[in-house]
Amino acid sequence: MLAKSMLLVASLLLVTGCKLELPNFGSGGISGPLTLETVTFERAGGPQCPDAVGTTPENIRCANVRLIYPKIVAAGTPAAVAAMNQYIQAQLLEYSDAEGKPPATPDELTSMFVADYNNVPEAAGLWEMVREVEVSFASEHLATLNIRESGYTGGAHPFSGQRYAVFDVNTGQQLTLKDLLVAGYEERLNLAGEQAFRRARGLGANDSLEEAGFWFASNAFKVNTNVGVSGDGLVFNFNPYEVAPYAMGPTAFTVGYAAINELIPDSSLLAALAR
Repeated sequence: MLAKSMLLVASLLLVTGCKLELPNFGSGGISGPLTLETVTFERAGGPQCPDAVGTTPENIRCANVRLIYPKIVAAGTPAAVAAMNQYIQAQLLEYSDAEGKPPATPDELTSMFVADYNNVPEAAGLWEMVREVEVSFASEHLATLNIRESGYTGGAHPFSGQRYAVFDVNTGQQLTLKDLLVAGYEERLNLAGEQAFRRARGLGANDSLEEAGFWFASNAFKVNTNVGVSGDGLVFNFNPYEVAPYAMGPTAFTVGYAAINELIPDSSLLAALAR
C-alpha cells in the first residue's frame, strides 16, 4: 500500500523561549503584558522526499508542512492566555480529511496533507503548506495577530492569503470594528478607507475603481473585515482575488487615527492609541 511505503522525514519541533520583541508600528510605541515563545514545526512526507537517497529535482514527490507561531505565555489574565492560544491553534490546524475530521495536532495536520498528496495520482514535485502567525502589534490593552498562509498544491500558481485578528489582552476577547468604533461608523470609515486605498494603489480621487481593475459592487469602495490595530491606525488588507485579479496582488493600507478620530469613543480600547 502506498500509505505504508510512504517515507516520513524531516520531523522537527523547535521551541524557543523569549520575551516578546515586537516591531514599532509608528508613534504609538510597543508596550503591554504579552510574553511569548516562538514555535517552529516542520515535517514532510511522501514517496520521495528531499532527504531520501536518490532524490533529484526530477523525481521528487513530497508534501511539506511548516508552522511558525507564538505560544502566549503571559497576558493580562490567564483567561486571555488560554483564549489567544486556542485561537492560534485553530488557525494553524484549519484542515480536514476526506471524512471531514479536523486534525488535533500539527502531526495530524501533516499526515492529512501528505495523504491528500498521495491520493492525487498525477501529483508530482513538491506540495507545500506554510502557516505563520505573529503578534504584529501589542499595547497595554490590544494585540493584533497577523496570520499568513502560502503554499502550492498544483495548478497554475501558488496560493497565499493573510488575515488579522485583534484581541483584548486583558480578557482574551476577539474584537471587531463594532467593538472599537461608534455605532453607525460604516459610511465615514468607508470614505476614509477609500482615500487610503487609493493612495496605496496610486489612484486619483476621480479614477474609476472598475476601470483600474477592481470589482467593488456598484463601483463603490467598501472596507472589509480583515483589519488589525497598529500604532498608526487601522490596517486593512485585501487578499488576491478578493477585489482584483490574482495578477494585481494584495492591497494593504492604513487608515490613520486622525482620519477617524470622531469614530473612536473615549470608552474604546483604541482611544489610548488614537488620542
